[in-house]
Amino acid sequence: MRMAGAFPLNTNPIAPSRVLITGASSGIGYELARLYLQQGDFVFLIARSADMLSRLVAEFPERCMALPADLANEQDSMRVGECLAAATNYLDLVILNAGTCEYVDLDNFTREPFAKVMDVNWWGSVHSLLFCMPLLRNAAAMKRSPQLVGISSMASLLPMPRSQAYGASKVALEYLLNSLRVDVGQQNIGITIVRPGFVKTPLTERNDFAMPWLITAETAAKKIKEGIKVRKWMVQFPWPLVLLMKFVALLPLVAQISLLKKISRNS
Repeated sequence: MRMAGAFPLNTNPIAPSRVLITGASSGIGYELARLYLQQGDFVFLIARSADMLSRLVAEFPERCMALPADLANEQDSMRVGECLAAATNYLDLVILNAGTCEYVDLDNFTREPFAKVMDVNWWGSVHSLLFCMPLLRNAAAMKRSPQLVGISSMASLLPMPRSQAYGASKVALEYLLNSLRVDVGQQNIGITIVRPGFVKTPLTERNDFAMPWLITAETAAKKIKEGIKVRKWMVQFPWPLVLLMKFVALLPLVAQISLLKKISRNS
């Protein structure tokens, strides 16, 4: 596993990009890491599973650094930030992908699913920004057009059944990123929000309901990478689900709730 300091300091504006991906040990994060490594970029990988990250490091030893960490933990995040700062003086692309999902059981309504989801989806993102934003700003100062990407969800559009914890975390993430657009707008730091539909990952394999228009993590990663390349503000897919969700979101709230109640009862 490559140690901090592996990537030399660089000020060359045409040098390969330096990319950081959280939640890189499986699913969308893993596939994105592979795409950027295959492209020739330097990639920093963050996830709790050191074993899973080591597979990518073994395949791309010269351009890959694993930083195992629990980003929900403030101290662990600070440690990773220190290692990262010692390894590079800038980042071109940060993808906040680490996330989890817990469904709320109203018959057993507890704090636990909210705490689990917000620890990872919210605090994990905030802790990541604390050490990534200075490196993105350094890249901007070097005229390298850096970009910050947050993986949200189509669930942020509507009050979906049992998604009180998960949906709230994604809405919070989107507000955070949109607010950052205002503050970093003059610094040439691009911000992209990604709203995937159902993607086949270890996380969605736990779902106990039908997932229409399900796509593979590899397909999702390619769509995300394409959107990042052209610096889209919003990347959403697949289009049949996007159009359906947006149509329902245009309805009055009372109609949305009525329709979603029926869906919930049927499922």
